[in-house]
Amino acid sequence: MHATLHAILCTTALAGGVAPTAGADLVVFDESRDGDASDDRFAPTAIALGGGVNTIRGFVGPSPTVDVHDLDYITFTVPEGFRLDSFVLQAANVGGAFSFVGLQAGPIVTIPADWTALETPLLGWAHFGTADVGQDLLPFMAVSPGSVGFRGPLEAGTYALWIMELDMSEPHLYSFGLGVTAVPAPSAIALLLLACVIARPGSRHRAARAEAASNGTTPTTRTLTAT
Repeated sequence: MHATLHAILCTTALAGGVAPTAGADLVVFDESRDGDASDDRFAPTAIALGGGVNTIRGFVGPSPTVDVHDLDYITFTVPEGFRLDSFVLQAANVGGAFSFVGLQAGPIVTIPADWTALETPLLGWAHFGTADVGQDLLPFMAVSPGSVGFRGPLEAGTYALWIMELDMSEPHLYSFGLGVTAVPAPSAIALLLLACVIARPGSRHRAARAEAASNGTTPTTRTLTAT
């Protein structure tokens, strides 16, 4: 019974120790509030992310310059001790079949919007439309053709987004929710494991016998008697 209780307590403690830290849901960038996102891939609009769902919302399509697309370039930083777990399309109003979002490691996008080669330095990219609302695009970006690709969540660091729409007849809405969670410290997990091993029923007695054997002695066993 004591061993079973100990196992339950340790499992619960470890689960709590490795669970991501929840954070607040924030609108970190909204073009209707913060102004137009940068059209310059060498100087993207910079935003900071925190734990929770970070919403990026804007419009692409027509620009003040005739026959020039309104490109949105945004750079964001996943802080140390956190990771980007999801990139969910929250809303979309596309002009044709889909709009485009590209993701690159670093603070800028190194290829122009008229890039035609299949191979790119992008970590990943995705086409998205109204039917994709609610979908996590991160897994699709990870395996997109011609991209560098990646596995699992994106670790702490700086990344750049390239968002565009070919139809310039009217503004087209996009909204992404970037899910950021805390990464458990390895030292905390190790300490929890060590505590569970030490506290395991019988572990002290086994440790004492092992120490006694190495010293060539016999451990003392005390017997409790009723008085």
